[in-house]
Amino acid sequence: MKHIFIMNPAAGKGKAGKVFLPQIIDTAKRLELDYEIHRTISPGDAQRFVSSRCAARGNSSEDVTWRFYACGGDGTFNEVVNGAYGYNNVEVAMIPSGTGNDFPRNFSNLKYFEDMERQVRGEAKPLDLMRYEEDNPEDPSAPIVRYGVNMFNIGLDCNVVDQISEMKSYPLIPSPMAYILGVGIVLGKKKGVDLEIVFEDGETHNGEIMLAAIGNGCFCGGGFKGLPNADLKDGLMDVIIIEEISRQACVSLLRKYRKGTHLEDARASQIITYRKCKSLRIHPNREAKLCTDGEISTLRETSFEIVPGGIKFSIPQGCE
Repeated sequence: MKHIFIMNPAAGKGKAGKVFLPQIIDTAKRLELDYEIHRTISPGDAQRFVSSRCAARGNSSEDVTWRFYACGGDGTFNEVVNGAYGYNNVEVAMIPSGTGNDFPRNFSNLKYFEDMERQVRGEAKPLDLMRYEEDNPEDPSAPIVRYGVNMFNIGLDCNVVDQISEMKSYPLIPSPMAYILGVGIVLGKKKGVDLEIVFEDGETHNGEIMLAAIGNGCFCGGGFKGLPNADLKDGLMDVIIIEEISRQACVSLLRKYRKGTHLEDARASQIITYRKCKSLRIHPNREAKLCTDGEISTLRETSFEIVPGGIKFSIPQGCE
């Protein structure tokens, strides 16, 4: 096996290089691995690098497996997955070095993701992906197609991520505190989102809401368990829609949203829609943003569908 480590020097205030790079080199030399290291230089570079390496190799039947490790946050991992998708004998892995690091939270023994020997001894298993196709403003005949790994967020969750992106450079604000501060700022603005959401069976939700999330995994925002019933291998996406509520009610609900107990709230049946599906379409009734695995973009007319077993993900030894 060939081990290829994609280091994002901008993630987690330099954690990839400061903490994990020495461990990677030490482990690789000690275990005599066939390995290489690539440092990203700009947003999108991880995807371009992985895609170009895989394309140059082609979909050959050679026995050697290539494993690409995303050493960064959820956004870096998303790029690596998009670069690797569709190629044979390719696996992906994640060494959490970013701000939220939400995808690894879906597994047991989270600390093992920071153990380099457990990482390289990991076993790859097929996990679902979410394919999304959005309108291309530059060429309507050529929609943009990409893949999401963990979660899409619209509304409050997305606005908070957008807000805390401004706080990442503040050395005295830890990531969990940045999210709480971001929530406070966003609630102060009290800006909802106006969407039309159409599920595969024709059920439609149209109008103002506080937030919507579409997920393969459970977590967002650095540990908020927004989709507590999500399963990375069930061939379905989990979707939550939360109606507009008062600031006071929102603060109360967010405490449960963090723990993943919000579906048990006494008001859940009146303000929360939660369901599983294979596909859906979203149309923004007014300008809105989309957060895809922690990265922000403009929300356009977008369709989502699940890709069962779409990627081979290497789970560190000892994790489930």
